[in-house]
Amino acid sequence: MAITAEQIVKDNNLQHIVKVYHCPVESVQLPEKVDVIISEWMGFYLVHESMLQSVLTARDRHLKPDGLMLPTKANIYAVPVSLHDFRREKIDFWDKVVGFDMRAVQEQVWAEAMSAPLIE
Repeated sequence: MAITAEQIVKDNNLQHIVKVYHCPVESVQLPEKVDVIISEWMGFYLVHESMLQSVLTARDRHLKPDGLMLPTKANIYAVPVSLHDFRREKIDFWDKVVGFDMRAVQEQVWAEAMSAPLIE
């Protein structure tokens, strides 16, 4: 994304105003605080890629007190769902496999499945 952002800056003759940094925010050293921080930190479900802490670090280290963070807000919505087919195919499968009690695997698979969002 940084390479694309640099091209947009160049295409709009903004090199004298906009500087794009292509590195982790935790390692960037800026000569002064900035007016605007633009970041695509949300990923899937707003928190899936765990970038929120990096954005907060950037804000705290580099943004002027009256600076602007973009995007300025985000919404997350949750609804109940039923995953009968998923449970039957991925979890319940391990009850008995070729006559063997495999419930120990079933517990591991369930724990792993519930530890991260299901993105298909």
